[in-house]
Amino acid sequence: MLRKPVVLGSLVLAAALVPAHAGTVYIPFATQQQIGQVRYRTEVVVSNASQVNRSFTTAFIASGRDGRDITPSTAVTVPANSTFVLTNVAPAGREGMLEVTGAPQIAVSARLVALSKSGKILGSTAIPAVGSANLTVENGTAQIQGVARTAAGMRQRFGVVNLGDGTASCSASAYRSNGAAIGNVVRLTAPPRSHSPLVLPLKAPGSALFTDARVEVTCDRPFYAYGLLVGPEAGRTAFLSPSGTLGSLLTAAAGLRGDGDGGGAGTGAGNGDSDGDGTSGDGGDGTNGTDSGAANDAGSPVIGQDSLSFAGTFLTPRPGSSSRAFVLPLRTGVRYRRITVDFDLYLNKWQTPLFHALTSLRRNDKTMYYGLIVRGDRAKTILDLSHEQMARSDGPWKQGTQYHVRMITDAGARTVTLRLFKAGALVHTVTGRMVPKDLNLPAGRKMTVDFGIGKVADGAYFPAFGWRYSNLGVKAEPF
Repeated sequence: MLRKPVVLGSLVLAAALVPAHAGTVYIPFATQQQIGQVRYRTEVVVSNASQVNRSFTTAFIASGRDGRDITPSTAVTVPANSTFVLTNVAPAGREGMLEVTGAPQIAVSARLVALSKSGKILGSTAIPAVGSANLTVENGTAQIQGVARTAAGMRQRFGVVNLGDGTASCSASAYRSNGAAIGNVVRLTAPPRSHSPLVLPLKAPGSALFTDARVEVTCDRPFYAYGLLVGPEAGRTAFLSPSGTLGSLLTAAAGLRGDGDGGGAGTGAGNGDSDGDGTSGDGGDGTNGTDSGAANDAGSPVIGQDSLSFAGTFLTPRPGSSSRAFVLPLRTGVRYRRITVDFDLYLNKWQTPLFHALTSLRRNDKTMYYGLIVRGDRAKTILDLSHEQMARSDGPWKQGTQYHVRMITDAGARTVTLRLFKAGALVHTVTGRMVPKDLNLPAGRKMTVDFGIGKVADGAYFPAFGWRYSNLGVKAEPF
């Protein structure tokens, strides 16, 4: 039976605060076991960087177990600006992973510590906390580099963490530095939210020493793969995380040279708001054709009475330029029945298994009519209707697919409706109740239609880098 984790630090007796937006990370390798004369244990460091007490829970998930069946620990409160170290995160002789859930203001890291019989620390290696920012998306590929056997007795261990909500099918291959395959492809099936050891045929090269071998892992669910090298010397270990690739949207430094600042006026998009949709700010600071960073798909819309259009691509989100807002040409004092927003959307690749903030309609008096959000790992559509009102549905969203999006805000029917088209055919509809009382434009106010998000919000809402917005049309109809 797993004992409660030992906490190093001064415990303060205070009521645990329930976080407004709890987040979860996983320590991918949690253990407490003896290997030869060395005892290895995983330690987890938890810091509260805020000015108020915050709480978190943990759950040890043994290798091969379905994580959905695990009961988390009692909540632990971390005082403001304090740090705890958990040292008993796994039962003796066992290994698996540790789930940590709590307030987003809490920082989490981990390390694998090697101890002598007397308790002396022989060595330590860092272990990452795995969350939405550093997992590998479903059907993606993780490359684990630096696999080696530099001395007799050196051991290599590998693991896969299935971060999806369903069973994952995974495969792994190993290659020498010259490109030659080591053994055959290894396949495994992993339960939801689970840790699985990955046994690779690295003994195929025989007893020969080698360096810079590579392991390639892919799964059909969001996942995290890793390697662990345990040296023959007491306490010598190295944790191998998946390597970065050049599939980056950053621009080389030399490409940033130019005689213009490339900037644009801010739209207010991407700063979060009281409704918690994470898609944009109050929407009142924008001007037509501006975006949140460097110029993106330059050009201006065509403006008419109660209408706006933009032919061609008007936004391709990328780092530093991932949102754009357009002020609608509405007339003060006119009672509007309906606003319809049409645009084409190319869904390139999921950037996260969590939430992609796509578009919103809002007035700059903190009135939001809708925020359209898509969840990557479940292809789920979410309409945030403000004031904690939501409409949700499983969607047809797929990578590498062109869609046409139509958003209809109808003050007469008191509804907000998404209609999604593919190749001219209606494939998906979601409708919710319109919360604001009208579509009118008071004197001194602006109404904007916003696209994308300027930055990651609440650790869960992400820019849709590499997607493409085009052929915008907006029409407002008076009563």
